[in-house]
Amino acid sequence: MTDTLKNSFDFKLINQEISEARLYRGTGNFRKLTGRNIADLLYLNTLALYMLNQDNANSDYASSYARQTSQYGYFSLMRTHSTDVYMLAYAVNNPSNRYINFAKHRESEKFLKSLHFNERQFHAFMKKVSSRSDKRNEALSFFMRLENQLRIKDSRYKMYRRTILDWGNLRYSAKQVIATRMGQEIRRLGRSSELMTPLTKMMKSRNYHVASDYRKPRTSFTKRAAGTAAGALAGRYIAGKVAKNLGKNVDKYKKAGTGIGAVAGYWASGRKKQS
Repeated sequence: MTDTLKNSFDFKLINQEISEARLYRGTGNFRKLTGRNIADLLYLNTLALYMLNQDNANSDYASSYARQTSQYGYFSLMRTHSTDVYMLAYAVNNPSNRYINFAKHRESEKFLKSLHFNERQFHAFMKKVSSRSDKRNEALSFFMRLENQLRIKDSRYKMYRRTILDWGNLRYSAKQVIATRMGQEIRRLGRSSELMTPLTKMMKSRNYHVASDYRKPRTSFTKRAAGTAAGALAGRYIAGKVAKNLGKNVDKYKKAGTGIGAVAGYWASGRKKQS
């Protein structure tokens, strides 16, 4: 198969994927996102693409996606038929476009204008991913710069970056955790993002599932606090009785009993009732 035919096949495959799930079939969906959301989604989707590119089962898809993202050059023209990553980069690069409305529009536009997004660096990195010519040191410096350009402050995102850049050395369980959490965060911000299709397939095929970051705690803070206080009081009372019976220092025993009781009460309040 010639390179021309292979590229044609790749684009056909990726166009089919994109038609199934698009975050931006038009510019209207930007109304659901703030400027902060858009910058975060650009960063997360770029990280996810790099992660997919390192996975044997998804590397062809990732390189084709990066090729389609970079094929139009720099992100200066609105192309709603291109990839989500292209459209996110375009929105960051052109926040004053009159056809785009953001959530909290003025605030979002001001935020995006304050960013120092380097479209040339971003485009060059997409080209490297498309040809699989990127190197780890290059990726590290790229993502560090991108974090600064997009003003990424979320410590979780930085943890994702550190983990994904060490993908080849990760154990199965670490890959399981990071792939699922990345998918959860992208879905939370942009539910219909097109990269969710390969991410979901990746998680299913590798059984990449962990407990949700957003699941509510099984035991409330109020219940824990009440359990801790009750345990402390009970421990103090019992320790006082024991000290009197043994002829020991009552205050000293009460202090020890309060601490032990508080710990016991805390853990007891979090136990599930046995059916």
